[in-house]
Amino acid sequence: MKKTNPINICIIGAGRVGTTVSYVFAKKALPGIRLRAISSRSESSLNRARRILGEAIKGIIFARDNLEAVSHSNCVLICTPDDAIRRVCEEISKGIESEKFRDCCVIHFSGSKSLDVLSPAKAAGADIASIHPLKSFASIEEAIRTLQGTIYGLTCSSTRSKKIAKLLVENLGGEIIEVEDNKKPLYHAAACVASNYLVTLLNYAVMIHKKIGIKPEDSLKGLMSLVDGTVENIKKMGTEKSLTGPIARGDIGTIREHMASFKKYFKLEETELYRVMGVKTSKIAYKNKWIKENTMDELIKILKE
Repeated sequence: MKKTNPINICIIGAGRVGTTVSYVFAKKALPGIRLRAISSRSESSLNRARRILGEAIKGIIFARDNLEAVSHSNCVLICTPDDAIRRVCEEISKGIESEKFRDCCVIHFSGSKSLDVLSPAKAAGADIASIHPLKSFASIEEAIRTLQGTIYGLTCSSTRSKKIAKLLVENLGGEIIEVEDNKKPLYHAAACVASNYLVTLLNYAVMIHKKIGIKPEDSLKGLMSLVDGTVENIKKMGTEKSLTGPIARGDIGTIREHMASFKKYFKLEETELYRVMGVKTSKIAYKNKWIKENTMDELIKILKE
């Protein structure tokens, strides 16, 4: 892809990420960037993509054959599940004529996979990179609505692939943080903690309420008000300074009451998450100098009993 050439995009994978990204590239009038093709093994996924893109599908090729889709592009975005990336990359690297592939840039959207899964493309002469949106894609429609301003983890193999990847992210309305290739699993683990484990944490809180007779729907409604306020505080003050609650105040008696009630109504294994999070929270409160060391030690002792 020469500097003056337009970027003709093929998106492989019409799942939630692939369809969201397809929508943005199809709907925006982007100078020098054009969505040319979308491919998926699933006809139902392609039909869903057609429906979501609506009138913007004009001029876009929808294909069940990855090679057919790639033949119309010089920039391939692999948006498949992580474990399929290498297989797809091998398929297109072998199936596209080498002269054309040397002019190509291949980018995968996995947060955890290194650039090694794109090594077949690199061996065939293509530039490679990885772009990972730090965003939840539970719903395509919601992801489309809120994609603007998303942060993308960027890993590149060359100056050229970096330039192309940055241009794509810019046109998606996003911002970039650069991630070292050999540290991507930890980068992705942090994303899992912030998103996936938040779901688990709230599910745990709802479970506690359910044990005392509060309906899950009522519980979640009340808890989300707390979560929304906490998130707003974090945006303004960062994580550590946004801490509130009994541990932040050093209320040892309150934590003793919590643990006594857990012992009365819960199995030991059902208290594990509360206790682990309590120990971590005690250390944050001490780091903030909101509680003294002996208070932290007492809190941890109660939580570990």
